[in-house]
Amino acid sequence: MNGVRHAVVGAGVLMAVLGAQASVPALAAEAPRPPARTSGNPADGLYMSIGDLEDAMDGSNPDVRKMIDRRDISTVQVVVPWVGLEKEKGTYRWGRIDAALRYLGERHKKLYVQVQDRFFETTPEQAGLPDYVKKNGGVVKTSDDHPGSDPGAAGAMAAQWKGDVRKSFQNLLKAMADQFAGKLAGVNLPETSAEVPEEEQKRTGFTAEKYFQAERANMLYGKKVFSRHNSDTQFIQYANFWPMDKDEEARCADDETQCADEQRMEEIVRLAAENQIGIGGPDILPDRYYPTQKSYQFIEKYKKQLPIVAMAVQEPTLKYEDPKNPGHLYTRERFTDFARDTLGVRVIFWTVEADWLKKPAM
Repeated sequence: MNGVRHAVVGAGVLMAVLGAQASVPALAAEAPRPPARTSGNPADGLYMSIGDLEDAMDGSNPDVRKMIDRRDISTVQVVVPWVGLEKEKGTYRWGRIDAALRYLGERHKKLYVQVQDRFFETTPEQAGLPDYVKKNGGVVKTSDDHPGSDPGAAGAMAAQWKGDVRKSFQNLLKAMADQFAGKLAGVNLPETSAEVPEEEQKRTGFTAEKYFQAERANMLYGKKVFSRHNSDTQFIQYANFWPMDKDEEARCADDETQCADEQRMEEIVRLAAENQIGIGGPDILPDRYYPTQKSYQFIEKYKKQLPIVAMAVQEPTLKYEDPKNPGHLYTRERFTDFARDTLGVRVIFWTVEADWLKKPAM
């Protein structure tokens, strides 16, 4: 079962950096859980593609359907590719989200939508972007060397640093706010990690700072248009890592207090707190140095000022060894405790591959 069958996503740069430690034998994926130490654990939700949700809805995937119906599942987050919402320029298609809202509403579940503009293990031609974006040079090839991918595997993403691409994407966010503000529990933009090969940087005018400013602009714009409706729909930015240019990488190597990616991360989380934008990310990886240094420390710093912190446990996350329990994978309790106590997470979106979801609800 692949939780993102219709919109291939992954943990990107995080997996590349941690790859040497990532994969271990499948030992204790789920240890017995002692009684919870406190109340107030994050709400449990599911993470999947819109296609996998539709398979559950029509009964062709009964296993996921049963997971949705569990009494301990309160939300579902679906990944919807840009092209799934806008095939022709300015013509938006809401039927799939409408159907998901009806189905989940009947079951008293909330819906979050991740608007996907980047894709892993694919080509620019196959990426889930509207054709007009591709034909106008708005798609860029990316590196994709996380564990499990083929050597040299590539992905693709929208070139948001190009003004026309960003304008089109923001038009989509505005139309989505007009249609669904108050109906959706939340809308989130995907992870910020990106690795653009040098030849693609030159071709498209990419720099790390231009990319950061584009993502920053989309985050602020999304919050602006959803706020116009005074609704309870949360607008959330997933922020895990930022790329650096070569000169920035060199300065960071010489002096760890001069790491541009960390400076960008603190700025984006601080801005989110100031503008009441939620923050999240695709991976909960307790007590690992790299994500702690590059993102978690800032989420922890601002967690009390953020309206919501929402994190995911996606498929690759399940394959990581727990540094506090060598030789064993992370358990559900470790994910939950770290998310709650360190990051202030209010909702966790679990991949349907998580072992505990295949057991009866407690």
